[in-house]
Amino acid sequence: MVRFFLFCLISFSSFARQPLPASRFEHLTGIKMNSESKSAWDAKYNRPSFVFGKRPADFLAENYQYLPFEGTVLDMGMGEGRNAVFLAQKGFKVTGVDISSIAVKKSLMLAKEYGVKIKAVTASMKDYKAPPEGFDAIICFYFLNRELLDEIRTWLKPGGILIYEAHTVRQRIHPTHRHDPADNFLKEQELLKMFPGMRVLKYEEPLHEKEFRASIILQKNQ
Repeated sequence: MVRFFLFCLISFSSFARQPLPASRFEHLTGIKMNSESKSAWDAKYNRPSFVFGKRPADFLAENYQYLPFEGTVLDMGMGEGRNAVFLAQKGFKVTGVDISSIAVKKSLMLAKEYGVKIKAVTASMKDYKAPPEGFDAIICFYFLNRELLDEIRTWLKPGGILIYEAHTVRQRIHPTHRHDPADNFLKEQELLKMFPGMRVLKYEEPLHEKEFRASIILQKNQ
């Protein structure tokens, strides 16, 4: 009986640490999730712990040296700020934008915890007004909105760097994602074609990892 209790406790704890995928979240809450749904994202982030943790995305941690040293960086759909705070620790001047006011508040808490400052903006990326050629670099992790591709190029300074990562359609093989709309995922090698005219510095689309993703580093022409 004790062993069974411990097994249940460990299993529940492991599950509790994992963020709910969109399809499971919608099933449990009845709230439709999409990139521009403030109420849905507020509900997802409204918990004491950090949904995706405090550590930066692996691809960013391994490749942030591609970004212009101490440059200005825009973090699109920054969530709770794990990537923005990481870059601020490295000396970058980071502006993070997210539609969820709860996520933005938690990003500022995280920045304070690590003793850095970021500029945090609560806004839909569709409504966010950035100056043309206003950023040395842009990062975008798991926020896929194909309507903003032209804006991304416009917001980057000549020679600026873009780091972009999102799940590919293969991720729908997982039971937790099989009911998510296909448009929420990148097609295979789509990321290589999304920003024509930009120079590809690095590209990954691994098939041996737990999750299926595509990751790219691009440079805007001088």
